[in-house]
Amino acid sequence: MTVGGEGARLPYGEGRQALVEAAIRLVARDGLAKLTYRSLTAEAGVSQGSLRHHFPNLVGVLEAALEHCIEITHTYLRQRSESLEDIFAHLVDSLQEHPEIPAFQAEVFLGARHEPELQELARRNQRAYRERACDALAASGVRPDDELVDVIVALAEGIVYQRVVFGASYAPVTKSQVAGSRRMLSALRSSFVETSGERQG
Repeated sequence: MTVGGEGARLPYGEGRQALVEAAIRLVARDGLAKLTYRSLTAEAGVSQGSLRHHFPNLVGVLEAALEHCIEITHTYLRQRSESLEDIFAHLVDSLQEHPEIPAFQAEVFLGARHEPELQELARRNQRAYRERACDALAASGVRPDDELVDVIVALAEGIVYQRVVFGASYAPVTKSQVAGSRRMLSALRSSFVETSGERQG
């Protein structure tokens, strides 16, 4: 990531949103190493001054882009869920229908191994996903147990990241993985309910 300069042109909302969406596309497609002031403004179709007007640096752009990813995922998790399996399916759906999101996040998370600023962004992103999953569990009538939340998020991310790496031809495997995961979550939910009942008894 490198630095550049120039005067702003677009209205606040239009320019900022264009930069956020462009960052997600660019990093998902070309990798984090290709994210520069020049490449980002070219992808977004804005001046480098506009970038400087909306964000202090490229880390600020990445932070806003990660928040945008969470917002998109949350729209799926807010869907009506009758069970733990439904919540998992909604999470996988959101990431499959927006493959640029897990691809972008994976690039940022890999970069976080060597960049302390990115590591903090990655940690906050994961906490936000867990909070959304907790909210969805509670809304569906399941107590948001930490272990169940960890399983849901890890399963969904693992399945979708494989799909991102191997492409559309991997869809039949993804479908099989989702079916198997739903069966496993069903068993976990039953076990969780039984255990809760024993504690109350």
